[in-house]
Amino acid sequence: MRKAIVLYSNLWATVLMLVLFAATSLTGSHAPESSRVISGLQHLQGRVIILDPGHGGGDPGTVGVGPTTEAENVLAIAWELKGMLERAGAEVIMTRQNDQSPAHGTVYASQQNGQLASRVATANRSHGQVFISLHNDWHDNSSVQGTSVRYYKSQDLALAEALQAALVRKLGTVDLGVQRSNFYVLRNTNVPAALVEIGFLSNPQEAARLAQPTYRLEAARALLMGINDYFAEF
Repeated sequence: MRKAIVLYSNLWATVLMLVLFAATSLTGSHAPESSRVISGLQHLQGRVIILDPGHGGGDPGTVGVGPTTEAENVLAIAWELKGMLERAGAEVIMTRQNDQSPAHGTVYASQQNGQLASRVATANRSHGQVFISLHNDWHDNSSVQGTSVRYYKSQDLALAEALQAALVRKLGTVDLGVQRSNFYVLRNTNVPAALVEIGFLSNPQEAARLAQPTYRLEAARALLMGINDYFAEF
């Protein structure tokens, strides 16, 4: 009798599983949020992005009125963005992965512009499709705030515009526009390149935000959207 009861129980469990499977097939199921997000980033699949967190090592970049330096802020954002891009199917090349000059231990270490030359060399010898350099800004007037993206070559403009639009839309920062600038990394990089000034470390509000992990995460998400928007057109 005990054996019959066990068999009977197993039979009903099997029937129940089949009913649930059929119901799921007919009505569909809701994909998790992460799956829906990734499905909207199909333009990143197979792309190769070079991320360039500015400064590092003995060069902290801007040391503003907040608790963190430019080099620290942009490296944290770059790591967040790297993970997002890879989950969307992109390949990411970083010019530095820690608080160290990218020229350290290379033939560029003793050169005057060695740190910049090393970044450009990483970009130009790679199979990257875009180069994005991450920075924080400074102004003598501490009330100045906002986001801008710099470009130099005509092939850079569309990338700069896509990044600027996404950052301002996502972060709600003051739109300081896209500006042409004769920066070393923009001038010498072969692929479309943009230099992003996410916010001002001379402004107390923006300096405080840029030190927060949640804000860095939002900045990375905004950049992710901008890169995806760019590749949707190219």
